[in-house]
Amino acid sequence: MRTYVRMVFHSEGASPLDVLKLMRELGFEESMGMHDFVFKWKEKASLDDVIRLVGEMHTRMKGLDVNYEITTIS
Repeated sequence: MRTYVRMVFHSEGASPLDVLKLMRELGFEESMGMHDFVFKWKEKASLDDVIRLVGEMHTRMKGLDVNYEITTIS
């Protein structure tokens, strides 16, 4: 099971390097292609697990002025 995140940056928002550091701290890895980051679940996650992860990411991203899109595939 994996949770993917696609980021949209702009010149008035946070630096991509700052976002990279934050995402690594949350357990995401960089990804190439359609998505910028991936979280590889060790076991099948519940919807609550995914919501907790995304909620933590959302809280930590506040104020960075970066848009994102999330996709989870089991």
